[in-house]
Amino acid sequence: MLIPCKHLDYREGVYGPDITLETAAPDFPEVRFWQRSPMWTDNGPGQLPNPSKVQFCHKFGRIKGIFQCYNPGELSCYEAADQ
Repeated sequence: MLIPCKHLDYREGVYGPDITLETAAPDFPEVRFWQRSPMWTDNGPGQLPNPSKVQFCHKFGRIKGIFQCYNPGELSCYEAADQ
């Protein structure tokens, strides 16, 4: 079982339009992440897009991935949430 960091922020309506709170693949039903629309990811022709699946953290801000805040040791600020 993956344990999220206590600093993750899942407050809906805080991060703007066209961002939805989702769950990860069926193999990881306990993992939640933010799915951002092209409004947030499309940097125009010839440019690499910004990540569409991210986490938001009270300490770190936007994290460019899903699992870094579920795995102790990937980010130094990780503190396990109370289960």
